[in-house]
Amino acid sequence: MILDSSKLLFCVLFLYISGCAQLPSRESIQPSYAIAADTPSTIGDAVGNNHPGLSGFYPLADGVDAFVARLALIDSAEHTIDVQYYLYHRQQTTILFTAFLLKAAERGVRVRLLLDDLSQADSELDLAALAVHPNIEVRLFNPFPNRRFKALGFLSNYSQLSRRMHNKSFIVDNRIFITGGRNIGNAYFSAEDHSEFIDLDVMSAGEIVPEASKAFDLYWNHQLSYPVEELHGSRDEQSLVDITNTLSSYVEQNQQSNYVEQLRESEFVKRLQNDDIKFDWQKSVLFYDHPDKVMNDVNERSANMSPLLFKEMGEPKHRAIIISPYFIPRDSGVKLLTNWAQKGIDVTILTNSLAATDVSAVHAGYKKYREDLIKAGVKLWELKPSDLMAIKRKAGRKVTGSSQASLHAKTMTFDDERIFVGTMNLDPRSLDLNTEMGVLIESEKLSRFLAHWVDTQMPEYAWKVELKDDDLVWLDTVSNEQFDEEPQTSSWRRFQVWFISLFPIEDEL
Repeated sequence: MILDSSKLLFCVLFLYISGCAQLPSRESIQPSYAIAADTPSTIGDAVGNNHPGLSGFYPLADGVDAFVARLALIDSAEHTIDVQYYLYHRQQTTILFTAFLLKAAERGVRVRLLLDDLSQADSELDLAALAVHPNIEVRLFNPFPNRRFKALGFLSNYSQLSRRMHNKSFIVDNRIFITGGRNIGNAYFSAEDHSEFIDLDVMSAGEIVPEASKAFDLYWNHQLSYPVEELHGSRDEQSLVDITNTLSSYVEQNQQSNYVEQLRESEFVKRLQNDDIKFDWQKSVLFYDHPDKVMNDVNERSANMSPLLFKEMGEPKHRAIIISPYFIPRDSGVKLLTNWAQKGIDVTILTNSLAATDVSAVHAGYKKYREDLIKAGVKLWELKPSDLMAIKRKAGRKVTGSSQASLHAKTMTFDDERIFVGTMNLDPRSLDLNTEMGVLIESEKLSRFLAHWVDTQMPEYAWKVELKDDDLVWLDTVSNEQFDEEPQTSSWRRFQVWFISLFPIEDEL
């Protein structure tokens, strides 16, 4: 069969565009590393370093507090700031965050910003302009060789480019470290009226921080990390002047904004000012995937953290609480959870409902496991896309319009003794494809903090999924209302999820 001229031209153009694109040489890329962990630091010394062998932890459950903590730490930095995120949205919080980073760099702090390349197309010029500053370096992880036609990369190298750096790490002076579910963007920090993620970070100090810096350096110096200027092309001094002016003007213009006012009024600020942040000092272990994971065959697990994490967590004796916004247990997970429940262990799972999830395909992969889990005695809850206006107003927030919630926290606790907080969902993508990180803490205090929320507040936020006459029902245990199909969803949405579930894509979810 002979191709007609138009098809032949298309094939030639595709091969040219996808085949000619390649990443630049790494010969000129210089490695860099974290400063010594014992470098004097005002903020680090204030937290305390008289707990040998232990690390201190403080939960950041509130979005405003989580953002204030980051800005306050940037302002307190004296030597270095290392930032690693999957998403870095071009939104209000990100602009403010970046302005604070630039301000720190201008007073002599070294800033290293490491971002996954997948979502940086709109920000690449600005990031390259920032990198002109002598104290700021920006690198993109697992970049697309073709900068103009990124989508073509999936066609030519899907096996690697579909696997992303999902880590979230924020380190100041190698003395304070924040990790958890939050990326940098409005929905993660209670800065949007129409949507908000229920999320969780932990701020930490002590022995865990140098380990976090070691992980950051591993990714920063990895062969898949490229300086943004190498990918985009160097920018000139004027571009730095322009971005500096833009950031300064934005901060000035937003001084009286509703959100900035919330930041000023945050109780967390007052507690920081009064030195009233009490860390829980406990033993802990940092887990992280080796960046080689995105290059390895899926069946090669030497770079994967999950087997080590699950081995360290062991089996619960009395109770397990699992919170995962994207939850696809697969048959092996159902078997494990069933075994626990049959031993009399109280197993509670919270994930997103169809109405709350932001990824319908994941719900399509999850829904087929619900019935078996419930029959086994697992307590299954799904988050309501609740109107958060009343909740925000109750907290003293100034809000307008209507707001819905989506679960984004990734955490689990066993027996009120140890708790994991990190970036890892319990789904194939987190376990097998993307890179993840998190910290396992031997803390009764933090474990009970989560268990108390589950026992006393979760019913207000979630439906309990049960079986009645062999059919799934969703119960609002506060109002005693029952739903016989996925609540607050249209028939079209349910049809879409059913249709997606027909395709064998679970291993990609």
